[in-house]
Amino acid sequence: MKKDILFEKNYLTVADIKNYLCISSTTAYELTHRKDFPVCRLGSSIRIPTQLFLVWVAKHTRIPADLAEEHKGENIHVK
Repeated sequence: MKKDILFEKNYLTVADIKNYLCISSTTAYELTHRKDFPVCRLGSSIRIPTQLFLVWVAKHTRIPADLAEEHKGENIHVK
């Protein structure tokens, strides 16, 4: 699935998260158990609200000082 199409959905699956972050299935499931990770549990199904996921990724993205200075004032979106 193309990444731009992925974010047209309101909720993502664990597989979507795995593919977007290029991580293992185990690591993706471990994320869903973190207290700070946005997750909606529906019985045995796990869904992640897309917009909250993007906020979480941005919050957990460290930007090196030289890049931050280079792009100061720009509205950079993680996608």
